[in-house]
Amino acid sequence: MIQSTTTRSERAAMFVDYENLYSVLTSQSSKSKKVSTYATEILDEVARYLEEGDDTPTIYGRAYGPFDVLHDTQDADVPSSLHRLGIEPVYEASAMQGNTSEIRLTVEVTRFLEERADVRTLVIVTGDRPYLPLVRTIREMGGRALVAAVNPPQTDAYAESNLYLDARNLLSRESREGLLANAPDAESNSSNANNPISSTQRFERLENPVAKRTVEITEKHFGQYEEVYLTPLLRKLSDLLGSEHDPKALVSELEAAGAVRLEKRDGYPYDYTVLITNDDHPDIKEVQKEVDSSGTDTYTEAPSGNGSASRNKTGGEDKYHEYDEYAMDEAIASDPPDPSESLATADQAVEADNDSDAPDDSASQTQG
Repeated sequence: MIQSTTTRSERAAMFVDYENLYSVLTSQSSKSKKVSTYATEILDEVARYLEEGDDTPTIYGRAYGPFDVLHDTQDADVPSSLHRLGIEPVYEASAMQGNTSEIRLTVEVTRFLEERADVRTLVIVTGDRPYLPLVRTIREMGGRALVAAVNPPQTDAYAESNLYLDARNLLSRESREGLLANAPDAESNSSNANNPISSTQRFERLENPVAKRTVEITEKHFGQYEEVYLTPLLRKLSDLLGSEHDPKALVSELEAAGAVRLEKRDGYPYDYTVLITNDDHPDIKEVQKEVDSSGTDTYTEAPSGNGSASRNKTGGEDKYHEYDEYAMDEAIASDPPDPSESLATADQAVEADNDSDAPDDSASQTQG
């Protein structure tokens, strides 16, 4: 969801070609789900990706489309849904010409770059329009461009190819599978974006109590997410388990046991990794049952090296250290976290930190 205020130096504006987005989603979406539901999820997750993966909150949003004829009766609430996300719908008459929304979006982005020097990251959300000339214009004017598309260009022929983000990779598994099933290149995309754990895989029980504790922390603090951004999870594990345990090694142990899997997502300015728990694993089932039955938070953040909390207040706002999102090995150092550093993340890390403020009643437990 778009943030209304912020003190951070990096901020983003989102421009949505809703006409094209809706058209592509209509042709590819599952009949059991409203098209606007897919669109809302994409917009929300793109904003979340920017906030958590790039430390760039989205403060401005516009969506362009002929909203009077765009949707069927089931999608009549599209303008209201956009408003709830902090995105203002801008009506464009479809009878004027076929690509009115595309032209209006291009004009508005160019004007925005000239008038808002305080916002340099511009995100275009679309169905399959590449917007290559506009991307180049944004860069020439000193801005950062990102295009989140349902069907991004499948080519590396352009220098800007790395600026395209496959929006489907940000969706829940159910939504992603529904869109990939009807995509023009469904077979190749499915193999890249959806790699479920085989149903014939043999599970290994977690004999290491710290590994099981890792599952508990993941479920307790990040269980509300189907996909957990690896960076905030590793930071939370480092805070709660202490410097004597390596979060990377623990996650690798869970992966080897078939309890979780890691997937790399295409991103900008670098790729990022998500962790997905395997709900069929017996230890995962046990922990989820325990967490669901407890209904209360039992974990606290371990103090950092100097005895102070790891969170660092600057300018009245929480800030966190930026780790490289590209690979797990670069996401966190084996040494204990430096309390003077701050981690770039949003909802997951902040919610987890808020949860951990409660006293720890289990002294025997040691330290997304």
